Amino acid sequence: MVLEIGTGTGSLTRFLAQKSGHVFTVEIDNKLFELSSEILKLYKNITIINADILRSKHKLNPEVVAMISDWLIKNNNPPFKVVSNLPYNISTPAIINLLESNLPVRLMVLMLQKEITERLTAAPGSREYGILSVITQLFSEVELMKTLPPEVFWPRPEVASAIVKMSVNKAKYTGKITDYPFFTKIIFAIFTSRRKTLLNSIEKLRLPGVSRNELKKILIEMQLGETVRGEILNLEQLICLSESIRKVSNTN
Repeated sequence: MVLEIGTGTGSLTRFLAQKSGHVFTVEIDNKLFELSSEILKLYKNITIINADILRSKHKLNPEVVAMISDWLIKNNNPPFKVVSNLPYNISTPAIINLLESNLPVRLMVLMLQKEITERLTAAPGSREYGILSVITQLFSEVELMKTLPPEVFWPRPEVASAIVKMSVNKAKYTGKITDYPFFTKIIFAIFTSRRKTLLNSIEKLRLPGVSRNELKKILIEMQLGETVRGEILNLEQLICLSESIRKVSNTN
């Protein structure tokens, strides 16, 4: 089963329907929904949904999720993939929310703004490394498939695009992260205050029982200096930091 975000006129949808058992395709634009519904009406394995894939920046549309989940259950949970020319303005929240959702996504093949693909694979300490990088690398392996220049599109965009394949493994770090919401709280604190030291970024959260001295002890145990910035930490270090802070917080 395939989920497509952004039906458009249905050209990619038709191809997906020929290659997969069923396609759920979501289109927010009413006129494009009506057009694609007419174009695709002969395909019995396509479900077109006139909706926004996102309920908010931090949540998928629950009605869309429910429709897909019900179909998967009724059909013995076949492999679930996301294939989409993802609208650039929702790329980041859509990717994060899909990875964090309960939907059993195994693979995502996405065309994105090239700048977004660079953030998906960014290394610690780079300008592109941030929340999207951490969550993507936490749940998946990313492979750049192809870069596309603006001139291959009409109308021509102002930016280059790229196709990426994301092999999803949501159990990749099972057992290492005890409290995922707490982990994300730490990550957001670090990357929304990049100019601050790691010590100051975490301290501003005012976590119960987590004093500045306790934070200093954690940094020493991790062999990090007091002036280190959080964006240089790799994924394993961020997990270690979060777990260490959580333990201190839980004991007070």
